[in-house]
Amino acid sequence: MIANIAGDTRRALRAGMLTLIGAVVGAVAGMAAPGLAAARADGIKLGYVEFPPYTQTDGGAAKGSLIEAFDKAAKAAGIAYTAESAPARRLFSGITEGEFNIFLGIRTVKEFDGTTLISAAPIARIELNAYGIGEAPAVKAREDLAGKAVIALNGYSYGGWRAWMEDPANKVQMVDARTADQALQLLQAGRAPTLLQYSLPMQQALGGKTPPDLKATPVQSLDVYIVVSKKTPDAEAVLAKLEAGFKATQ
Repeated sequence: MIANIAGDTRRALRAGMLTLIGAVVGAVAGMAAPGLAAARADGIKLGYVEFPPYTQTDGGAAKGSLIEAFDKAAKAAGIAYTAESAPARRLFSGITEGEFNIFLGIRTVKEFDGTTLISAAPIARIELNAYGIGEAPAVKAREDLAGKAVIALNGYSYGGWRAWMEDPANKVQMVDARTADQALQLLQAGRAPTLLQYSLPMQQALGGKTPPDLKATPVQSLDVYIVVSKKTPDAEAVLAKLEAGFKATQ
């Protein structure tokens, strides 16, 4: 009987120890959980529009020259991030509301007034040119395209130029192209005397070989800035880190 009592006592002690260990583990896990959640929430969200080859979605992932530059700067700054594509209107409102933390682009969006922090200097420049074969197109303003045929890529707004060209009152004959390569082929085939195109996709279409009869006229230059939503935690510090990251990687 004494042996039975001793056995029962040992079993009770073991059960008590297991309960105590379980409680300690549970308490530690409970204390660790907020820290883990905070670590997951530390990453910022970069919002971008579909603007190849600068920013685009390829195979479900964010790609493009500006995405690559941002990735290098973010890594240099020690900043974790995710990237999501969105239409421009939703992206701009999302920046002001804090749905998105970062945007790389122009700073003159009206929604950004008073709601964002913007880098002191541009991180890149996007150049829009008018291309022609034989002689440079005489294009300095969109009004110079009135009554003419113009090759343009589908999906590009050209900073408001497309809306103006599509207005029947301006009598522009639009020749649409699906890709930069096709746009160049249409120009060389004489489908229109002028191709409106950004410099980087044109360089990619040319593949390093510029025809001697291809001429270009600068039309517009857009500076690209880091735009940070003021609703981003430690927004000023995030902007400062990214500015330093771009300086270190350029």
